[in-house]
Amino acid sequence: MKKSNSIKRIAALGMALLMTFTVLTGCGGSDRDVPETVSKIVNVAALNGPTGMGMVQLMDMTDKYAVETYQSPTDVTAKLIKGEADVAALPSNMASVLYNKTAGQVVAVSPIALGVLHILGNNADITEVSQLRGKTIVSSGQGGTPEYVLQKVLEAAGLKLYKDVQVEWLANHAEVNTRLLSEDGTVAMIPEPFVSTALAAGKEGVAEVFDLNTLWKDATGQELPMGVLVARKDFVDEREEDLKVLLSDLQSSVDFVNGSPEEAAQLIVDKGFMGKTEIAEAAIPNCHIVLYAGDRASEGSEILKTFNQTLFEMNPQAVGGKLPEDDLYYAE
Repeated sequence: MKKSNSIKRIAALGMALLMTFTVLTGCGGSDRDVPETVSKIVNVAALNGPTGMGMVQLMDMTDKYAVETYQSPTDVTAKLIKGEADVAALPSNMASVLYNKTAGQVVAVSPIALGVLHILGNNADITEVSQLRGKTIVSSGQGGTPEYVLQKVLEAAGLKLYKDVQVEWLANHAEVNTRLLSEDGTVAMIPEPFVSTALAAGKEGVAEVFDLNTLWKDATGQELPMGVLVARKDFVDEREEDLKVLLSDLQSSVDFVNGSPEEAAQLIVDKGFMGKTEIAEAAIPNCHIVLYAGDRASEGSEILKTFNQTLFEMNPQAVGGKLPEDDLYYAE
């Protein structure tokens, strides 16, 4: 009898160990789909602003990534076209522009920053978009995404850009902020982190009037993608496992920035994206830093498709002259 009980106890113990092993290995199943590291260094080019801020943790992973930041989108696109960058963070319309320019040699991986544009006023006394009729908006970025976004939200309110509403285009966002803070009655369209910079100045009467991401969503039914992660097609084709590693690490970095704004703000300042931690911390929620990877990849593609279609209808040159084919959009 004792021998029989011992055998039963041993059998039960063995079954328990087997079940434990099965559970543990099962928990790690999704991780096994992503390699632990890259086959060789991934060269990443990013803009020095919200479009690149989600990458701050990647900048310290020098065994995997060489991340360089630039002030101008043209500097980033040049690196990509020359093959000096494998992956890049750019304004969203540039994915389609580059796709057309390179005969399909660019892949849009995911939106990485949603709407960062806002309209602020200095004692402007505006609460409805229709009240912009007859006004002049001060802004920067003529010919780029800000102009097309403004055109679309005005059209949705029954207004025509340059007919009902004028825009005075200045050289840069810093000049726009200076005008906003110094002249009563000024209406300005600016992106983060300049929005937080303006509000932090504490100037009486300066306040946010509209969030253009909300207005764009009302007009199109989709989020407004301001920044996009793109990759060279040959990199995707030849090193897709490396891309999966990058997306996994980038997701962790994005989650860190959004979930720990105080800690992330210091890192953002240390990496040269902004000058003050309090401004960075205030700006993070309004930068809408995101990543649509894995099960959410198709959602990101739909956001970009709506964006490209909307811009194409307003001005085909905004997306490079023609709508891209579906192979622009990355699908795992």
